[in-house]
Amino acid sequence: MRKGTICYVDQNSGHGIIKDENEQKIQFFLMELKEEIRLNDEISFEIELTARGLAATKIHLVSTAELTS
Repeated sequence: MRKGTICYVDQNSGHGIIKDENEQKIQFFLMELKEEIRLNDEISFEIELTARGLAATKIHLVSTAELTS
């Protein structure tokens, strides 16, 4: 499994972007999520070829970002 950080989420379009350990940006689709995630959460994932191109799948939360006020 690869590891990365959630760097973008768009609830309206239903997708987001993960920045992996190599600074590569990989899209994911919110319908794939089984856990709630937020910006800057660390996750593990796999990459698969989907009908919409390469995308992160099997996304699992590793650690959540600290809330700041």
